[in-house]
Amino acid sequence: MLGPLAAWRDGRSVDLGPPLQRATLCVLAAKVGRIVPKERLIGDLWGGAAPRTAEQSVYTYVAGLRRLLEPDQGRRGPFRLLTHSASGYSLARDACLTDAEEFERRLAEARRYQAKEDLGGWLRELEAALGLWAGTALGGVPGPFCEAERARLEGMRLTAREDQADALLRLGRSQEPLDVLVGLTAEAPLRERARELLMLALYRRGRQAEALEVFHDARRRLAEQLGVDPGEPLRKAYELILCADPSLDASPSPATVSAPDEVHRPRQLPRDPRVFVGRTDPLVRLRALLAPWDGGDPPAMVAVTGTPGAGKSTLAVRAAHMVSDHYPDGQLFLNLLGATPGVRRLNPLDLLGRLLRGLGTRPEAVPSDPDEAAAMLRDRLAGRQTLIVLDDAAGPEQVRPLLGLPAGNALLVTSRESFAAADDCVQLVLPRMQRSEATTMLAKLVGAERVAADPAAAAELVDLCGGLPLALRLAAARLSENRRTPVSDLNSRLRDERRALHELESGDLAVRASLQLSHDSLAEGGHELDRQAAAALCHLGVLRVPDATPVVVAALVDLPLDVAERAVARLIRANLAEPGEQDRFRLHDLVRLFAVELAGRHLDERDRDDALDRVLGLYGSSVRLAMRLLDPHRVHPPHEFADREPFALADAESASAWLEREHRNILAVAAQAMASHNHSLARSGAHLGFSCQWPFTFIGHHEDVVTLGRQALEVGARLGDREISALASGYLALGLGNAGRYEEALGHQRAEVHLRRTAGESFARMRALGNLTVTLNALHRHEEALASGYEQLHIARNIASAVGERHALLGIGEARLGLGRVAEARAAWREVGRLAKQAGDHTHMVDALLGLAQVHEKQDDPWSAAVVYRKALALSREGHNRGMDVECLGRLGRAERLIGSFDRARAYLGETLAAAERHGAAHWAGFAREELALLDGGHAAGDGRPAAGDRIARGG
Repeated sequence: MLGPLAAWRDGRSVDLGPPLQRATLCVLAAKVGRIVPKERLIGDLWGGAAPRTAEQSVYTYVAGLRRLLEPDQGRRGPFRLLTHSASGYSLARDACLTDAEEFERRLAEARRYQAKEDLGGWLRELEAALGLWAGTALGGVPGPFCEAERARLEGMRLTAREDQADALLRLGRSQEPLDVLVGLTAEAPLRERARELLMLALYRRGRQAEALEVFHDARRRLAEQLGVDPGEPLRKAYELILCADPSLDASPSPATVSAPDEVHRPRQLPRDPRVFVGRTDPLVRLRALLAPWDGGDPPAMVAVTGTPGAGKSTLAVRAAHMVSDHYPDGQLFLNLLGATPGVRRLNPLDLLGRLLRGLGTRPEAVPSDPDEAAAMLRDRLAGRQTLIVLDDAAGPEQVRPLLGLPAGNALLVTSRESFAAADDCVQLVLPRMQRSEATTMLAKLVGAERVAADPAAAAELVDLCGGLPLALRLAAARLSENRRTPVSDLNSRLRDERRALHELESGDLAVRASLQLSHDSLAEGGHELDRQAAAALCHLGVLRVPDATPVVVAALVDLPLDVAERAVARLIRANLAEPGEQDRFRLHDLVRLFAVELAGRHLDERDRDDALDRVLGLYGSSVRLAMRLLDPHRVHPPHEFADREPFALADAESASAWLEREHRNILAVAAQAMASHNHSLARSGAHLGFSCQWPFTFIGHHEDVVTLGRQALEVGARLGDREISALASGYLALGLGNAGRYEEALGHQRAEVHLRRTAGESFARMRALGNLTVTLNALHRHEEALASGYEQLHIARNIASAVGERHALLGIGEARLGLGRVAEARAAWREVGRLAKQAGDHTHMVDALLGLAQVHEKQDDPWSAAVVYRKALALSREGHNRGMDVECLGRLGRAERLIGSFDRARAYLGETLAAAERHGAAHWAGFAREELALLDGGHAAGDGRPAAGDRIARGG
């Protein structure tokens, strides 16, 4: 990676493929051992300009890399080196070695030699690191990630070259550093440290005038290109050279000059944590910030923030111990009591006074004015390297008096509140522990043999604790109280949401108490925004959704959207909510349980039902708006949802993207409402599910339609509501048909037809008959399908339903083709095409094209079929109908095979298989596998003609 990108496997050079495939490898190699989410990978490759085909391109690049990495595994694996999970892609830790990783390891080793004043070792490691370079990093590899990584690595290389010159100067050499620095300043003329070292090298060679000219050139360039003056170190070097200061002839030690012996060096850190597991990434990040490898100054303040119980204090103490050698003048530790119940938090004067006394200031000498005390602290720390650890800060305001400490000193702060807006601060938000880390921690707390005795139960316990170290410690305490209690027994109690937080208590420690304190500080705060955030958290306990947006919170609490947005942002700053992409957020599992308790304590049943009803209204109106944007010709059963403004959706593309983002939440809200004892909520939940049938079919989520249909069927039976039972039977049948489960679908579809014949208006009966036709055709029962289709057509024309007439003709055409009446089938589909074009109904236009293409295939004319299938695919994609895309791709792939275009056939069928597996379309997944098998086993095998009626079972 340190030059033109190149790779070797088993000692042989590997062709890494096209540029973006090479970029994909770079992203995964730079994050080796970590999962890279698909969305992040797309952003790393294209940034904000990702094409619509980006997702499919990623699949292609990953497949190409797998063939390079594990050529013996074939096309389907199993793959061990480049793996895929629901979270994303990952290159196994042992899959590759990179020169970039070796470069950074060498630099870290060089830094250790520098700290030990071993100049020879320092120089040796620097030269070994620089020797790895063969040109511009990641040469020729495109994409935002590679551009950023290239800049980062190049910056490290320049700093390493400066260090190399510095080491040579300290070793008393003269010409070698001069050669390095002349080239370096030509390459990077604005780097002031290189200029400073070049001036020193020239001066020591007796070239004082040239050294001064280097300064003047630097000053001119900085002014012209950046509009700034040289920094203090460069100006000081100029002044010393100007007066030929004798100190310039010495070779200073690379180690920091120690303060006078009489200066007090505090060692106040608590003991290094006995049980500390994992947290590798945060620790590495903290260490790099607090002890920069290049010897530079640390940031003025580093803040570790996160959810209550995330282990912020333990991590901070561990990191402080790891970097203590970098702060020879001492380490101070202070608990600011920002979240300690019943105790007043430290005020600015208390804070400054304790720090001054810790540095050896006599108590009577500490000023009584906060500003004077802050000035004295800055004076005491000037020229020193001291680490100040401030635990449990209430927020940025509490530590503001410590901003502006002299360079070389550092503040490490922990807080539940966000420090993102704090001045001159680097914030590290501590996530939940990874499962492997949490399991290891549990084994250390309760004994490895106990975890090994039931590893599945131990893994479940880790999940139930949500990766929170505090929760794990409390769960371990529960298990330690009775060594004979199986882990599975504690799990069963934690699975009960009513008992979970009660179980996570031990003495004065409790997850609930920790969360309650954070909530109360908001609810009792002096700002209206804090109280609104507390109310939002309470109401979020009403919903059981994976994540949410401020739009949902606005409906839930009945607030204006701008107020809801600020309330959510306040919850995130208080680390009671975790931010996601595109304004989304989620609650940690234990925070969610706490919110459920809050809702139970502070909201009565009517308040909770009203809140859920408002969210049902929001989603109901939004789903129907999304479908109108995608296809205004599809029909929803009438229902009056609570009156709420829908999500802001502008066009078909934004509607499709919104449905993809929100479908899990819609499923959860619909299921929660359908399970309610409130009959009105249950009916609205069922109708939300009915409203999702077309949208979910469009985005390819067929199993979700099945799930919603089964739940609604139970609501209809429980409430004795024949209308809901009829709709549920029909929608369940459609979902099963779209998933290829036609026999199972038929029973439910007949049930709807029966209910519609005995009750219900004509349109509903017509629609049920049309969907029965679709299912019968799929089962090749074409005589029955034809009868059902004619009955539907008769009703449609009687009630003047244009969409019903088109749907009936589609089913009639399918039945005629199955019965061998090809000319009649063509006539029916041509009529549908004409009518659909008049109405502007893209879905039925695509259906008509698919039917006509089948006629061409039936007549042994795959060339004409392929032309029509391409038209159908283009029209389907124009309408964002992913469900139809799968069928169009599959049929086009088969037609291409039949005409001998095997490469195109393989590409279309591969795309079919990927889309079908992604959306649970089992029928088309099987279809694609069979077609690919024919390609792999011999291009001419099988006639490949379509069986009549194997259309996807879209309903009316």
